[in-house]
Amino acid sequence: MTSLSSADLMRLRDPGVFAERLIGERLWPHQLEMAASTARFRSVCAGRQVGKSRTLAVIALHAAFCTAALRVLVVSAGEDAAKDLLAEISGLASSPLLGGSVADDDSTKVVLSNGSVIRCVPASPKRVRGKSIDLLILDEACFIDQALWDAMKFVILARPGSRVVLASTPFGRRDRFFAQIWRLGMDGQPGYASWHWPATVSPLVDLELVEHWRRTDAPRIFRREVLAEWVDEQGSYFASTELEAATKDYELVSPEEWSRRVEVVGGIDWGFSQDANALVIIAGGQPDEAGARRFWVPWLEERFSLPYSAWIDRIVDVAELYPFSRLVSEANGVGSMPSQVLAKRLYEAGLDRFGSVVDARHTTAALKEDAFGFIKLLLQQDRLWLPRHPALLAQLSALEFETAESGAVRIAVPDRVGHDDLAMSLALASLPLMETESLPPESTVLHADDDAEGWDQWHSGISIY
Repeated sequence: MTSLSSADLMRLRDPGVFAERLIGERLWPHQLEMAASTARFRSVCAGRQVGKSRTLAVIALHAAFCTAALRVLVVSAGEDAAKDLLAEISGLASSPLLGGSVADDDSTKVVLSNGSVIRCVPASPKRVRGKSIDLLILDEACFIDQALWDAMKFVILARPGSRVVLASTPFGRRDRFFAQIWRLGMDGQPGYASWHWPATVSPLVDLELVEHWRRTDAPRIFRREVLAEWVDEQGSYFASTELEAATKDYELVSPEEWSRRVEVVGGIDWGFSQDANALVIIAGGQPDEAGARRFWVPWLEERFSLPYSAWIDRIVDVAELYPFSRLVSEANGVGSMPSQVLAKRLYEAGLDRFGSVVDARHTTAALKEDAFGFIKLLLQQDRLWLPRHPALLAQLSALEFETAESGAVRIAVPDRVGHDDLAMSLALASLPLMETESLPPESTVLHADDDAEGWDQWHSGISIY
């Protein structure tokens, strides 16, 4: 970066000047107002496509640039979200106009030449422990656990002038920490500043399309997705209390980290056009006090714009490390042929000796009603634990139901609201449990470093299905 005069540096303390001159990104008026605020607690409740993530990235990078040795911690609700926001920050920091300001850039942090560090992590107790923080940024704060916030807020105690920035789409109950902080700012309490960004604040919004949605969408959907308002749950299939009670703070276990020699079940949804290919895995957990089996989701994936051949390759790779007893695959439309190819590939790879692992199913209205009804029952009985994964929780929250005159129940995420690939994958993965509930519990699991003879003896005595 070319040397800057003292006057230039002073001007760059204005986030609008910094964004335009050094990273080539002019902030929109609503973004600039939030970025320029000096309130100790800043929060924004945002609708779709309003530039929320870009604003957080600029705030983090601007603060780190202006103050040497600043410690910035960006906490996202999930692993993928943390990676995406870090990529956003890294992309802005790589602007030629910033030149040599970036000293290091790796998979978890960006280090500037002035000694400031921006670290991006998913929301988990293990990841947020550490040194005190000058600037704490929470992305999709509504999806972050209350207990984790109660622990995180103390990382700013020992840093004079420390700040907190929170942003989220509306989700869940209105008595949790994000909603409370946001209301304090909206009420003008000292030290707090809040903003409400409906989708219409974006200068790119198509107002004609918004008006069409206003006329045609259910009021609840329009208010939540466009107007960024908390709404009641009338029409929702899953209550927020059900989802919040089932959501646990554990880290997903990648196939490469899965060391348990225990069979799992999975569900695959095949994407078409703008949809994603998705995989959700369910494993058996410990019985509850009454002896009923518990289950949990150790891993899930959502891949957009990935050819079916590459997605099949990925499923085969996962199956080598996560041993599937059943893999329920969507057979509707485009899913029929990939399901057949996947079955053949698993058999050829020696991962399906009897050719019975892949279970192709047509996702009819009756199947959805049965599968989601079973999931709802498990959630109400505290027998299915979900990860704090924003995309999965948002899709489950967005599921709506309506009963036709014939009595048939239609369950789906409205097309305009977003995708339902992870929700459908979870539903498909639940089918084997609904039929048998016989995944082996972890209490009987032999791990990868256990002796092979012991494993063979244990496995020979287990009837999975």
